[in-house]
Amino acid sequence: MRTPTRRTVTTAAAGLTGLCAAVLVPTVAAPQAAAHPGPEPHESVETAWLTAYSLEDNSPAGTRATSSGRKAGGTGTYDDPITLAVGYEGGDEFSVGTVFYVPLVRAYFVVEDRCGACSDPTSTADYTIDLWVGSDPDSSCMYEITGTHTVVRDAGPGWAVVPRWDELGADCWLYGETPRPA
Repeated sequence: MRTPTRRTVTTAAAGLTGLCAAVLVPTVAAPQAAAHPGPEPHESVETAWLTAYSLEDNSPAGTRATSSGRKAGGTGTYDDPITLAVGYEGGDEFSVGTVFYVPLVRAYFVVEDRCGACSDPTSTADYTIDLWVGSDPDSSCMYEITGTHTVVRDAGPGWAVVPRWDELGADCWLYGETPRPA
């Protein structure tokens, strides 16, 4: 009979320990790919040239029609973001459903429309997005928000929000460029 060496005993003990751990420690299954119908969002703080559009300068004029087939609107919360339009020259810059958070107005926006002028290059921002302001451009934030501002692309829940019951219509409070947690 052969006497086991230290190496044989150590290897056997390690094997038994692994076997016991596999049997006694429950494992948690990794999430299935089907549970997430697309890539995981990765928030990105960027600079965008913001413009705005209203019922009066939508296409067709006087409607809330969007190129995605939905009606423009929203309250600015994560669950009910306000419509925004993106450029489409050479293909959509951002897919329908991409969520943005705009700290300047403390509201969430979602890509639901296209904007012809948004494809024009700017020297001060990464891209242009056109925010829906509602039905009255004269009493909206349309002119106050035009310019280079901070945005959070692929924004998840948890940012500070001021709900807009009239989109960005009559309430034009501006809050600065820094994203604030809720």
